[in-house]
Amino acid sequence: MSRPILLDLFCGAGGAAMGYHRAGFDVVGVDIKPQPRYPFKFIQYDLSNADLEFDLDLAAFDAIHASPPCQAYSSATTSLHAHKHPRMIEPIRELMQGLTDGDGCPLMPCVIENVERAPLNGPILCGSMFGLMTDRYELRRHRRFEAIHWEWPTLMPPCAHGQRPIVAGVYGGGGEDRTKAKRAGSRGGFTPDVATRRALMGMPWATQHEIGEAIPPAYTEWIGARLLAALRADDVVMISTMSGFLDWVEAGPKEGRFRRTPPLDSSEDFPADEATAWAREARP
Repeated sequence: MSRPILLDLFCGAGGAAMGYHRAGFDVVGVDIKPQPRYPFKFIQYDLSNADLEFDLDLAAFDAIHASPPCQAYSSATTSLHAHKHPRMIEPIRELMQGLTDGDGCPLMPCVIENVERAPLNGPILCGSMFGLMTDRYELRRHRRFEAIHWEWPTLMPPCAHGQRPIVAGVYGGGGEDRTKAKRAGSRGGFTPDVATRRALMGMPWATQHEIGEAIPPAYTEWIGARLLAALRADDVVMISTMSGFLDWVEAGPKEGRFRRTPPLDSSEDFPADEATAWAREARP
């Protein structure tokens, strides 16, 4: 059976992409920087411009995930420097909410991810929810997610803090053992060696720097299963709104809603026009 195609914006080294792939998606990544270790199809493109204009037909994809830069929202960025970083969540949200057909029905489900303090309307996922730990360390790495054109499940997995004696931190640009270890129950801060960080994150292919900017594949594997359920719903399309209310629109599956494509077999870079053509192959 062919797999639906997910567009991974601001993809980095592919932590989110690997989770979606395990859930059942084929993935195309887009990032401003070269990503030689990105495990799937990749397009290098600058998405930092305010109007988000780029030569890729978003309607050719079945789902979209975006992890815009987090520095403007992160507690690690001082208030004196936050204004120097782009605030991309608002334009990304507006772009995704506008992905509808002529009748106003959504073209695909979308997800935005960022740090815990980011202005997103949705739940926080934690490494402890998914058992991301070693014999000694546990990973929390709280990240917030917003669903657009679909809904989160009513019951979310709870955090399970305190299962290991040390909370391990995975920080952007963090070196090894950069701060004193803190015990479970605190906010963490201890940075273990790179091999341990790779094991905790589930990203054995990534470098130290790439791990610090990624989310664990376990998060998006869990989300991806829910995205697939939204895509495969034959009778109801779920639309989430800014206020958090849900409108249930009675509609059968529209043309192109369940697009399919051959499985991925390469991670080489390729231009945007080829990506769009590849994603359109299975359209009716």
